[in-house]
Amino acid sequence: MNPTDAFWNTLRQFRDDTLAIQVVLLLGYCVTVYRIAKKPGNATDLLVKGFLSLAFLWNGIACFLIYCRENIIAKFLAGPLYIVIAFLFLVDMFATRKTTFTFALSPARRTATYFFILLAFLFPALGFFTGHGMIALPAFPCPLAGFTLALLAAAAPRVDGTIYTLVLIWAFVNIPKVFGWVNCYEEVTLVLTGFYALAVYKTIRQDGAAAALR
Repeated sequence: MNPTDAFWNTLRQFRDDTLAIQVVLLLGYCVTVYRIAKKPGNATDLLVKGFLSLAFLWNGIACFLIYCRENIIAKFLAGPLYIVIAFLFLVDMFATRKTTFTFALSPARRTATYFFILLAFLFPALGFFTGHGMIALPAFPCPLAGFTLALLAAAAPRVDGTIYTLVLIWAFVNIPKVFGWVNCYEEVTLVLTGFYALAVYKTIRQDGAAAALR
């Protein structure tokens, strides 16, 4: 079996075996967006960080270390990376509290935030253009990373920079898929979100440095 077929067959098996959990995680996405939009504050921050920690831990172990264990990148990079991100969300949740989630942004940033969140939800539908529709569901690892980056970019500058950086790393690791690797062109959604999140973070850091010099 060629690498492309093996990749999609593994994801299809992961989808079929964990469909109930995928639905629960998708509901978690919806609750997360609603809470940030309508009820921002300490309780929402705790809820979102707890949910994201569980989602990253689940994908790190179940998807990467169990279903994709034959893949070297999944086994030695993606799985450990997602588990570390899950742990750091817990640290931020209970100790450092660096991240404060909000959609109270300028109209342009708010529109961009909702657009990139929508891309995470549309990830499986975009697969129809490459013959893999509704396989990689929104709560799979890559759409989860895109969803998380959209939330973190909206929260910037009040974010945990280490978490931000680690999720960005995964976004850019997937750049080869945009050019056809394993026929996963829908990965462009994650990569675009990654470049947007990087631009937001760099702009805010530059603005902060300029303000400090005034």
